[in-house]
Amino acid sequence: MRDEKRVPRALLPKGLLLAAGLALQACGGGGGGGGGGFLPIVPAPAPAPAPPAPPPPAGPTAEQLKATCNALTGQVIEGVTVTGTARFEAKAPIYSSGFCQVLGTRAPFLDIEIDVPDNWTGRYWQQGGGGFDGRIPSAVTKDAGGAVTAVDPTLALKGAVYAASNGGNRASVPAQAAPGVWVSGTPDGQQSAVDYAYAAGGTTMRFGKAVAKAFFGKAPTHSYFNGCSNGGRNAYIAAQRWPQEFDGIVAGCETMDMGGAVTGLMNTAAKAATPAEITPAQYAAAYTAAVTACDASDGATDGYLANPGACTLPAASLQCGQPGANADPTLCLSAAQVPTLAGLLSDLTLATGATAYSKYNWTNFAPASPIPGVPALGVTSYGGLGGGFAFLATNDPLWFGAPPPGTAPAPNLATFDINRDYYVFSSGLQRIGADHDKNAIAAYVASGRKLLSWHDAGDPLLSVNDHVRNFTTMSGVAKTFGLTDPRTNARMFIVPASTHGAGGNLAEVDWLSAIVDWVENSKAPDQLTYNFRVGATARTMPVCEAPKYPRYNGTGDVNSAASFTCTP
Repeated sequence: MRDEKRVPRALLPKGLLLAAGLALQACGGGGGGGGGGFLPIVPAPAPAPAPPAPPPPAGPTAEQLKATCNALTGQVIEGVTVTGTARFEAKAPIYSSGFCQVLGTRAPFLDIEIDVPDNWTGRYWQQGGGGFDGRIPSAVTKDAGGAVTAVDPTLALKGAVYAASNGGNRASVPAQAAPGVWVSGTPDGQQSAVDYAYAAGGTTMRFGKAVAKAFFGKAPTHSYFNGCSNGGRNAYIAAQRWPQEFDGIVAGCETMDMGGAVTGLMNTAAKAATPAEITPAQYAAAYTAAVTACDASDGATDGYLANPGACTLPAASLQCGQPGANADPTLCLSAAQVPTLAGLLSDLTLATGATAYSKYNWTNFAPASPIPGVPALGVTSYGGLGGGFAFLATNDPLWFGAPPPGTAPAPNLATFDINRDYYVFSSGLQRIGADHDKNAIAAYVASGRKLLSWHDAGDPLLSVNDHVRNFTTMSGVAKTFGLTDPRTNARMFIVPASTHGAGGNLAEVDWLSAIVDWVENSKAPDQLTYNFRVGATARTMPVCEAPKYPRYNGTGDVNSAASFTCTP
């Protein structure tokens, strides 16, 4: 028998008994059935549902983050010793979140900065260097009094952990500065060279991601690398050496082939102290002539070459005595100088017919140098930058000029031979790890990760056409890896500027949003905007995907990008 409570009839009110009896009769009860004389069982109410579990904590509190910041000094993380930390509290409108700056060093001369925001979004952003490095491209800009005046937008706007290094040498300490320290022959000098070639990038990456984990207990969800010039070289090396570590890479104003670039630089540097050398004033005058002759080639007569590659002014027309030459005998070109300029505007080819280095577009080949410690561009600057890489390739100090390196012709330039030295430079730079493997970069692209390459149309230091040529080769290799359309994961853009590194500042071109949107939202960039100034005039112009360039529509403000269309 079921374990039910039997209620005595005497205890039930008459009305309830009558109702119960009628109910039983209606249901066929009241006879000898098993339920006769019992009240129906009323089930107990269901228990109330358990309250939902509280959400997991959003992350460490501000106080915990501050404590971590203070506790890191002296720790060794991924082989890097934390030498100090600094806490920056939010400072509107410059940056809305507090952050911790972590400084570290690894022998002999590698210094690293990691900036960790309180409002971390899971992003990691590594910044490449420039020239021979020697300085950390810090995320924090201060005035003379030490007050913060700017914070890198990757940190301030995107909540990313920011990482950068000095590339393994210290420009402020002559005995530890590149390229001189590499020539010292000491173990420290040799390690500094390897750090600059590639190793600094890997050490910085491992240290930066470990620092992020020390604060938040987890690895980044999206990782990016960005750089221009030597930073562009760093970016391509990141793609080929650590492809699993970076979801998106921005690589600017480098060529993807340093062997060819160094050959081109040294070919021009070999003209130094010979009748073929062109002075900076002559280069400037030649460029002025090109602007005058080709100004309307982009549709706008505004004194600005948006498409310097369309200018076909022959160098020979600037030879003294020619109708188009400068009337000043110190500014026109001699017969010995014309081939130097013509060579810059032509592909540099080997005896086999293969291109060692693609031609430059028309530009001023002697603006202020972007390389710390190296003179204005021209043959001495080409020899300074090229000589540093030539030494990395050969370990031969005779590729340097008189000290400081690059300020006078190097002894080896007197016997420079493109058909020999191209192969020497290429193989040597590959051996030390300073050059590129286009197959590995193509594999990075084919894997689904994103590569955003770019260059200035009139770069006077590294040829935009060589970058486009090598990018095209790499894209073809990506197809052999099964990527039907390489543009799905890799695109190349041209900044309409005639200088080296223009557009590298994220305020000039928003590469940051472009690569983040591509990686995280599958929104591929089609066209960007270059913000710049010509004298006191603020201008904007489209940044077009190669091989397109901005062309004026014929109406509208020439200072506005909206008045231009990207045209093949």
